[in-house]
Amino acid sequence: MVLSHPTRAWLLGFVVLLLAAGVTLSLGAGHTPVWTLLRQAHDGDAVALAILRDVRLPRAVAAALIGASLSISGVLLQAATRNPVADPYLVGTSAGATTAAVLAAPLTAWLCGLLALPFEQVLPWLQPLAAFAGALAAVSLAFAIARAGGPLRPERVLLAGLVLTAFAGAMTSFLLYQFSDMRLRAATLWLMGGVSLPDWRLAVPMVALLALALLWSLRAAAGLNALGLGSDAARGLGVDEARLAKHALWWSSALAAIAVSLGGIIGFVGLLVPHALRGWLGRDHRALLPGAALFGAAFLMLCDALARVLVAPAELPVGILTALAGAPVLVVLLGLHRRQPPLYAEPPPPAQPTDAILSTRALRLQHPGQPAPTLRDVHLDLQRGQLLLLVGANGAGKSTLLRALAGVAPPTSGLVLDHGRARVQAGRAPDHVALLPQDPRAEPGLTVQALVALGRTAFLGAQPWRTDLPPDDLRAVQRALAQCQLADRAAEPCAALSGGQLQRAFVAMVLAREADVVLLDEPSASLDLPQAEQMLAMLAEITHAQGRLIVAAVHDLRLATRHADALLVLHDGQTHGPFAPGSPQLRVALEAAFGPRIGALAGLPWS
Repeated sequence: MVLSHPTRAWLLGFVVLLLAAGVTLSLGAGHTPVWTLLRQAHDGDAVALAILRDVRLPRAVAAALIGASLSISGVLLQAATRNPVADPYLVGTSAGATTAAVLAAPLTAWLCGLLALPFEQVLPWLQPLAAFAGALAAVSLAFAIARAGGPLRPERVLLAGLVLTAFAGAMTSFLLYQFSDMRLRAATLWLMGGVSLPDWRLAVPMVALLALALLWSLRAAAGLNALGLGSDAARGLGVDEARLAKHALWWSSALAAIAVSLGGIIGFVGLLVPHALRGWLGRDHRALLPGAALFGAAFLMLCDALARVLVAPAELPVGILTALAGAPVLVVLLGLHRRQPPLYAEPPPPAQPTDAILSTRALRLQHPGQPAPTLRDVHLDLQRGQLLLLVGANGAGKSTLLRALAGVAPPTSGLVLDHGRARVQAGRAPDHVALLPQDPRAEPGLTVQALVALGRTAFLGAQPWRTDLPPDDLRAVQRALAQCQLADRAAEPCAALSGGQLQRAFVAMVLAREADVVLLDEPSASLDLPQAEQMLAMLAEITHAQGRLIVAAVHDLRLATRHADALLVLHDGQTHGPFAPGSPQLRVALEAAFGPRIGALAGLPWS
């Protein structure tokens, strides 16, 4: 079941949240239902009022805030890293908070002894503040370590967080070894996780941060959706993937830090709730993020209520329950998924003026660790209204050139120019360029129309309060579906498509962007011969009718010479051309790249 409109998910979430609040407010040492306490408090019963105001309500509010914060933190972290098993605590938040909270106990005892203050009253204030400071310090250190020696990447942040977790765990064990029995018990309760709100003022910063994070997340939801397609596909749709992932990581870390500061170590909420909701609400972050906040709050309130009754009259720390539920789920997910690490681009060099819509000057492309460049001295001036096809042997650099032209990977040296000016964006395609890489991915649960619509929403930034497209964007999506002969499959899930149909859906996604420059890496690779013929014919028609520039890498030389306005041959680290399809120069370049018998093998005119 996928709820197609976010409003339905939010309303259902509110209902579940209210039910969870009723359950948790009704459970306590006296097992008095909440409606009975409300009636007694209304009649002037001071005891009932105190139970509601000072015991049950603060605990319910704390559980709701912590659950919502951890759930949103998990959604953001999983979107930024494209890692389905990422949990907020993997960035070192838990480690820093734990060490600081444990260290706060002896420091508080020393301070209370110095100032003659009651230890039991001061510790509930200082321990959350110390945990929050430690969590933020750990996150900042993880980011600093991840930046060392290269650009900031989400997988480097996770690795740095794991290193900090190991180090902080050793520090925490050392501190616990030195503690007296009273301090050891206080620290141990913190490590087990719990929900409490000793003072209402502690909730103010958490409410403010949660509101700001949710607002930012909804505004960035369309871009977060595009991150699921992969690095190059997201950049090719105009999303600044590096910047968006970095901001998502910061918000995720801040939410997890403030949750730890109030509730201690409550693990796996950021893993369990997002995964449960994706199969129900779908993968659109405009519905998933508010749903995660509401259902995450309800989930932790119910866990806290269950913790109070399982070992009554004693009380089980809620962190134990979430860990018992989350550990088996994590094992299953580790067996089902493998993470694809994202790629990041460095800023390109300054540009020199030219008049073409897309140009290169002395472009050099070399992969790290390779002794020789993939391409060198690439000099191109490309105009509107033409279909330029890239041909060459495997490994000749077709994909590398397309990624450099799109702006999703930096050239080693040289210039890429747009409309005669320097390309100033880093890490994403500029507004007038769209790229379809060789290996895009469609996340489970997407329909064909939802996938194609990413060509509009990821670039334009759709309204966060609606999942239906505005009329102009819907018409663009419908045109792209029709051009790729998928109009009758729009409502079907992408998982029901064949390989060739899914390939056409990805092409439609990029065409829906309606960019002036469209770059396609092997758009006909999964198509049979008639469909490949139709695909290239359709691309040629679009270039001539709409005045776009389409550059595509292909392998079928016969189809390429039949439909292309020009061909660019890549061979021996250089580009040759562009050549007209029937020119003698093209024959010489192709025979140099593929061998003298290529005409007969490919069915070319000179065979």
